[in-house]
Amino acid sequence: MGGDGDVDRLLASIDRRVGQDLPAWPGGWPGQIEAALFDAVFSMQARYGGSTTGVRAVVARWRDHRGGQVDDLAELAAADPEAVADIVRNRAKASRRLKAAIVVEAAGALANAGLIHAADFTGHPDQRRAYLSVRGSGPVTWTYFGMLLGVSGVKADTWIVRFVRDAVGRSVTPTEAEALVSAAAAELSVPDSQLDHAIWQAARSSARRSR
Repeated sequence: MGGDGDVDRLLASIDRRVGQDLPAWPGGWPGQIEAALFDAVFSMQARYGGSTTGVRAVVARWRDHRGGQVDDLAELAAADPEAVADIVRNRAKASRRLKAAIVVEAAGALANAGLIHAADFTGHPDQRRAYLSVRGSGPVTWTYFGMLLGVSGVKADTWIVRFVRDAVGRSVTPTEAEALVSAAAAELSVPDSQLDHAIWQAARSSARRSR
C-alpha cells in the first residue's frame, strides 16, 4: 500500500465525489449462507439490479424455491447445477462455467471444510482455501461472501479499484485498493463495508452519467 499521501488523496476524492453523508450498507444476508453464496458468485461482472432483476432476482428465486430456508451448504452442494440454473433463470457464466455450477461446487468445497451454516463462518484460511479451490471463485468474491454474512470488509471489484486509482493517480492492485479503502474508513470512523458501498454507488453513478 502507498503512504499516508495516498490515503489523504483518497479521502479528498471521497469528500468530493461521495460526500460526507454515506449511505448505509444494505446488510447482505446474515444467517442465510446459501443466499450469500449466490449473491457473491452471481455478482461477478453482472448488474446487481433491483428486487426483481439481476443478482437480486437470482437470490429471490432460490430463496423462494427453498421456502426461505437457505442456510445449509450441504443441501446446496447436492443440487444439480443445470437444475439450479433453471430455477434461478440465469445461465450466466464466469471462467467459461455456469455460475450455477460454481455455486454448487463452492458449496461442496466449503461444506467439506466444515462451513455449512452461516454461524460456521470464521474466515479461517482453510475455509478460504476451500473456496478458492473452485475454478471461477476468487479472493474478491470471497471477501464479499464474508461481507454478505456480516463481516465488515472491502470488495475490491472493478468499480472500487477504478475509484481508488483515479483518486491516487496511479495503478493499484485489488489488494492495494482494499487496504486504502480500509484505511480511509478508519480515518472516517465508519465500517469498511459502509465506505465500500458508498464508493461503489458513487463510481457506478458517475459512469452512468458519463455515457
